Amino acid sequence: MTAETVPPAVGEGPPDPRWSAVDGVLAGAVDAHGSMEVRAAADASVTAVQLVGHLRAWAGRIGLPLDPGAAALCSLTAANCTPWLSAPACSPTARTAFWLLALDAWSDGPGGDAAAVDAGVTRCLAVVDGRAPGADDPLAVALAEIRDGVRGGPSGEAVYGWWRRAATACLVGTRFERHAADAVARGGRPPLLAEYLHHATGSIGLAMTVTAAWSAMEEPDLPARLPDLWRPLRDASVAVRLANDLRGHDREQAEGTLDALALGCAPQDLVELLVRHVDRCRRRLRPLAEVSPGAAAALERHLVWSVRMYQRFDAGHTG
Repeated sequence: MTAETVPPAVGEGPPDPRWSAVDGVLAGAVDAHGSMEVRAAADASVTAVQLVGHLRAWAGRIGLPLDPGAAALCSLTAANCTPWLSAPACSPTARTAFWLLALDAWSDGPGGDAAAVDAGVTRCLAVVDGRAPGADDPLAVALAEIRDGVRGGPSGEAVYGWWRRAATACLVGTRFERHAADAVARGGRPPLLAEYLHHATGSIGLAMTVTAAWSAMEEPDLPARLPDLWRPLRDASVAVRLANDLRGHDREQAEGTLDALALGCAPQDLVELLVRHVDRCRRRLRPLAEVSPGAAAALERHLVWSVRMYQRFDAGHTG
């Protein structure tokens, strides 16, 4: 990557808007205060504090690979992306973000037990289809509790099918990435960039997180709008995957994990594709903001939150 496309680390100055694809870069206190509704910020902070304890207790009950150290990041994600929801309503979103980090840590990198990953993904797919998990399978147990939380939400009946679609894409994409990395490590041919992006857009897990948030909302028009919301959600998922690949490229190269840059996408092309998907997501959301304001706001906030996080640090891989 060139100096122009490498995102700055925390403490190295303001974000570069060319990389972030998110406008409204905050240059200092005046800009920050002018852009922030302090009551929403206060509510989100209180909710995040409540969620941290909840997630740590949840991880302690279920066990590894759920890492209690990820509780703060996942709590902040849920609380800031839907600051109008209570802590219990944010719980499925926070748990989903937590579970995705555990899945990533458990499955990434070549050279381990690929058969164990295959078996674990198969068990989790069965949970997505409604089956009970085995008591000795922490990932499946956690996923089953997330599933039940989504189904039990105010909009759970309408959203559940879309959540299942997102969860299936995440798990299938995770399995694909693991097999592709193993094949390349053995000297095999890497996947085509388009094939990788198809699967990696699912494995990034944004659609699982956003659909979990939607399930907690009480919006009468939401069920009818879900097909229209899925299109910008797809754009947001591509953008977040590209942001993840750009930020984590050096680490993933060292781990032997594949990403878009390793498969031949030039850094500037990746940035331009990221910008294009962010812009298209936001354009598609504009007409939906009036008829389904909470769902549209949650999606855009998850997009902005995720891209700006990756702009500043390697989220989920920084102590």
